[in-house]
Amino acid sequence: MALKRTSSPIAISTTSQLTADPAAGQFVSKAVDLQLNPLDNEVFVVTALKIDFEDGMPIPFIAAPGAFKLNQKLSISTTAQTSYSGISASNVLGASGLSYYLLADTVNNFFLYEMQEDNAMDTPPADQEYIGIIATNDFFVNYACSDTLAVQTLNANIRVYGYRAKADASTYAALVQSEVLSS
Repeated sequence: MALKRTSSPIAISTTSQLTADPAAGQFVSKAVDLQLNPLDNEVFVVTALKIDFEDGMPIPFIAAPGAFKLNQKLSISTTAQTSYSGISASNVLGASGLSYYLLADTVNNFFLYEMQEDNAMDTPPADQEYIGIIATNDFFVNYACSDTLAVQTLNANIRVYGYRAKADASTYAALVQSEVLSS
């Protein structure tokens, strides 16, 4: 690929919030501007991702006692999403998730009996040059949670590592077309 590195390593940090409200939907997608210069065929080469969920176990909305599974999921994609997609989608660079398994009794006492975390790659293997290339001006943070959560705000912190590069004209055109068509 005809890319010429034009910057030192860069770390871009952002926070994503999701107001869990079953009546309002449980998905949000947020654009993060990279301030790329398309006139110079500038792209952003992603070398690593870090996703940290900030909150503990979310509060469930439980109508009856029983066993429940609650989820928080977050992905980083090169294009906007209308619903949550994980790493099976070609435009998703990485994803993380938390699953909470709990028991609720008849007086709404909750007992957490397992928590499972699936992480994006914190540090890629040393022989991997990059995990993705963003050719358009934004990347997107996509956050979703279970529809059994009570109204509350959930938070996650995101850091995207990479560098700016300049692509030759044909490579840039192919990258933009591929990114746009993958949405």
